[in-house]
Amino acid sequence: MRQGEHVTTIGPTGSGKTVLNRELLKLRDFVVVLGVKNRDPELYGGFEREGYRQVDKFSASPPDDADEERVLYVPKTSKHGQDGRRERAAKLRHALNDVYDAGSWAVYIDDVQYVSDQLGLATELEELWMLGRSEGVTVVASSQEPVNIPLMAYGMATHLCLFKNPDLRRADRMAELTGVNRDVVRDTILRMPPHEFLYVRKTDSYMARSKVSTGPRRTP
Repeated sequence: MRQGEHVTTIGPTGSGKTVLNRELLKLRDFVVVLGVKNRDPELYGGFEREGYRQVDKFSASPPDDADEERVLYVPKTSKHGQDGRRERAAKLRHALNDVYDAGSWAVYIDDVQYVSDQLGLATELEELWMLGRSEGVTVVASSQEPVNIPLMAYGMATHLCLFKNPDLRRADRMAELTGVNRDVVRDTILRMPPHEFLYVRKTDSYMARSKVSTGPRRTP
């Protein structure tokens, strides 16, 4: 994952998307994870254990002497319901615009459909997907479902990672998104073991399948 390249991962809850994305983000020096809940131990805990510092205020201008910056940005809201979503959306919108202006950041969005549609940040995300490449901005987006996600999430992605899904309709949809051999993609997604994924490089239609390692064998 080079600077300015985009990644989209799609798969059911518990398939391993977040674990994979945490590993991919290690390839970038300046990373901000966008949090959309006041508390989310399952998501936030993993990043904090990797050394991310949780903040409720974010600036995309790190200190001049910083070699890297890994931030978990969780904008706090005092309101609930629609008012709370509106308040959080305004803060995340500012963060996305700040990243675009600064350049050279990687942004991780754990539920891209929610951020795009429910929080109304589709325009800001599309700007990063389309124009952020020239600014060195990488968007790593994740979705549980292959439907109702922004067109740019797969259309502008450099890399797609599609996790096992036993549902034929969803596997068909994921195969359609790749733009490569649909029959091969669909059959692979349906038959892979749990926690494995199909990797597709959109630039040249290269495909590869992951393999879950059980760890080194012990010598008796």
